Amino acid sequence: MTDAKEPTLKQWKRRALQAEQQVEFLQGVRAMESDKEMRQFRELAALRVALKEAREIINWALEQQT
Repeated sequence: MTDAKEPTLKQWKRRALQAEQQVEFLQGVRAMESDKEMRQFRELAALRVALKEAREIINWALEQQT
């Protein structure tokens, strides 16, 4: 006879299903975080380019004043 504290097959299956669902949930969360990070990196890169161009324009304008 099995130990009374040992989970039944049905309980093991339920636990396995819950674990799979948790893994799927965490994978989804991580995927969303990764997408958000990539969008932020792209935006940051675009802002850096815009800032560099603005600096070049300002420097050009200052040179024109002399």
